[in-house]
Amino acid sequence: MRKLIKNAPNVNGGTMADVAFLLLIFFLVSSTIHNDYGISSTISKAFAVPDSVTIVQTNLLLNRYGELMLENNEVDFEDLSEEIASNFDKRKAIKNVLVLKTEREVEYSFFIQALSESKKAFKLFYNEIAMENFDSKFNQLSDSSKRIIQSYHPVVLAEDVVKL
Repeated sequence: MRKLIKNAPNVNGGTMADVAFLLLIFFLVSSTIHNDYGISSTISKAFAVPDSVTIVQTNLLLNRYGELMLENNEVDFEDLSEEIASNFDKRKAIKNVLVLKTEREVEYSFFIQALSESKKAFKLFYNEIAMENFDSKFNQLSDSSKRIIQSYHPVVLAEDVVKL
């Protein structure tokens, strides 16, 4: 009886680990991960501010109740994009920075609405400049004209969470 037990082949653990690893790699490569939720936005690269560029900061505060303050003035969501666009400086060599400050407890829908109105304000601002300089809407301009406007009048959105 002892001879049978001693002669039994051992299972090679290294081979089993290799097979498990290959199966893991196969499923990681062949499966797709859906990302249906979230905000798709591009994070801007680090920006070294040259001496010739002046930064003009516009502050937008959003509290947990959905109340907005733009530069210490209360604003409704309906008027937000026009108010933000009117606060931007149209002079050359000015970098307009919109800082969206929210409480941590703010509702997701309020944040998304404020973010959407902010991006709408960027479009309104660029449309105004395009109409003044090219007599055309911004989205109808050539890519080179768009780049010229965006380089002379850069606009950036920054987000911050504050304790109000």
